[in-house]
Amino acid sequence: MDPSSQPHPSQSVIRIPGPNTRHLHRSRNFFNCFAWFAALWNMHFKSSTLTAALWLAYGHGRSIAEPIHAARPHPAVQLKHWPAEAAKALGTMIVKNANQSNYAVFDMDNTSYRYDLEESLLPFLENRGILTRENLDPTLKLIDFKDTANYTESLYSYYIRLCEVDDFVCYPWAAQVWSGFSLKILKTYVDELMALNTTIQTKYWDGDEIVSATVNPPKVFRGQAELYNALMDNGIKVYVVSAAHEELVRMVASDPKYGYNVPPENVIGVTTMLKNITSGELTNARKQIEAGTYDPQAFLDDLVMAPYLWTPATWFAGKWAAILTYIDQWKRPILAAGDTPGSDSYMIFHGVDVSKGGIHLWINRRDAYYTRILNEQAENAAGQRENGREVTADKNWVVVKPADIL
Repeated sequence: MDPSSQPHPSQSVIRIPGPNTRHLHRSRNFFNCFAWFAALWNMHFKSSTLTAALWLAYGHGRSIAEPIHAARPHPAVQLKHWPAEAAKALGTMIVKNANQSNYAVFDMDNTSYRYDLEESLLPFLENRGILTRENLDPTLKLIDFKDTANYTESLYSYYIRLCEVDDFVCYPWAAQVWSGFSLKILKTYVDELMALNTTIQTKYWDGDEIVSATVNPPKVFRGQAELYNALMDNGIKVYVVSAAHEELVRMVASDPKYGYNVPPENVIGVTTMLKNITSGELTNARKQIEAGTYDPQAFLDDLVMAPYLWTPATWFAGKWAAILTYIDQWKRPILAAGDTPGSDSYMIFHGVDVSKGGIHLWINRRDAYYTRILNEQAENAAGQRENGREVTADKNWVVVKPADIL
């Protein structure tokens, strides 16, 4: 989440010292047999065909379902949509950590696809009269609208002004604003947005001036979709930890047509309560996953967004808190990917297990942000050193531009 999500060019950077890799024994269970079958099948069919076939077998035709990635080691990981040096660093790390119960975490907006889902869905629906002031939940009218005789302030402008108050105001607002919409209809709108081949027109207040702007819909980073699947194909779980609403992100990350193939329960984001339109019961995915009753299709059919927030809230320190809460308290990821200093910093700096050759992956969309993350590297390394901690903050960084992985 970041209201300024246009890309800014800068050079790709790779800094990977020789990693110290720990080799763990693979567990002997049913999935080893399944992996053997999948590998044999893959001798005759492309991996994309295998993934689709297995997803259909598992999902029984669901629109969002967990795909099955057979754990099969690859002597050389092919990442064709990455710069050569970045592909080499990532591929080496994957091979060394394959099939050892490891996992990776990714931000979504501007990291896994280009641009921002909520920031584009907002004007997309507002311009069509679908999301309006009139159907905005009253609890979300936090400040007065700034109207003039010639301009009725847009919700997009309102969001920008809330960000000027504080990120901790506009981040939750951008997730709560969908209150009252069913997940089923939101999935339709998200798919329409993802298929959009043009920009979205809007206006907003910039100080005391009204300016016109164009907002870009998300565009899949082919490199990231490729990386997600390479990790999962090598027995490394992939989790999304996003500052956007979890249900909206899941509509992209877990829908096979977008290519990421993330299991629905592995998508972690800002969570609000959801209301069952038949029973009136309050629930959400996090609650049902914990209870073992989660069914993605039932969510699309029966539930409506409510404004009440669930915690941890997945921005800033909350991203690291979400990893501790929903993934693992002690095992750190072997890769953490982000693009926004502050919101992604805690997850990236606290998360990566450098002792396994783990990688800090940075999508460098703005020069100013890259300068900030370099400063954070130096400051955090100094803090680790002063406190007798292993110095990892400035180790094992792979940095690429958005255009490198489209």
